[in-house]
Parts: sequence; C-alpha cells; structure tokens
Amino acid sequence: MFKSVRRVRSGTERTDIKGNIEQQKVDTYEQNKSDFDRLSAILCKYVGITELTPTIVNEFVKKIVAHAPEKIGGKHFQKVNIIFNFVGEIHLPTDPQTEQKETNKQEKTA
Repeated sequence: MFKSVRRVRSGTERTDIKGNIEQQKVDTYEQNKSDFDRLSAILCKYVGITELTPTIVNEFVKKIVAHAPEKIGGKHFQKVNIIFNFVGEIHLPTDPQTEQKETNKQEKTA
C-alpha cells in the first residue's frame, strides 16, 4: 500500500515539475520577445547616427563595472564588464595570452 501512494505522489510531482518547466519556457520566451521588440525600436531610432552621444550610450548600456587594476608582467590591466540593456553581458573572445593569465590568476586564488 505504501508503494502505491508513493507512486501517485511521484507522478503528481512529475506533472507539477513539467508544468513549472513549461511555464518557465513561456515566461522566458515572452521576456525575450519583449526585450527584442524594445531593442528593435531603439535600433530603428538610431539608424544612421554619425556621433555617439551620452544619451545614446545610456539607452544601450545598463551598467559598466570596472574592476581593480592589476599589474601583470610589468603591464597594467583593468577588467571592464559592460552589461547591455535587453541582452546582458556579452563575452567577446580574447587573445590566448590574456586567457592564460586569467586562468593562472584563478588557479592562484583557488
């Protein structure tokens, strides 16, 4: 008897989990569509600009995070993260030498 109750409960939980996952997918789709629509409107607004003004930057950039400067091999480096409105942070590829320095730094702090 205990096993059958357990199976029913598990089936109900699976149904609830599947429903939650489907709802999350719908919510994510709707958020992405909304973000895309807002980004498209801003892009259309600034087609053909000849000068980048603070107002334009503020419409595209949500936040800029400047990390503490570091001295590596006699050169100064400073990591800067730019978080854009609608798309978040974009990770651009870096040169292999910089990637190796980041890996070495992370290994030293771990």
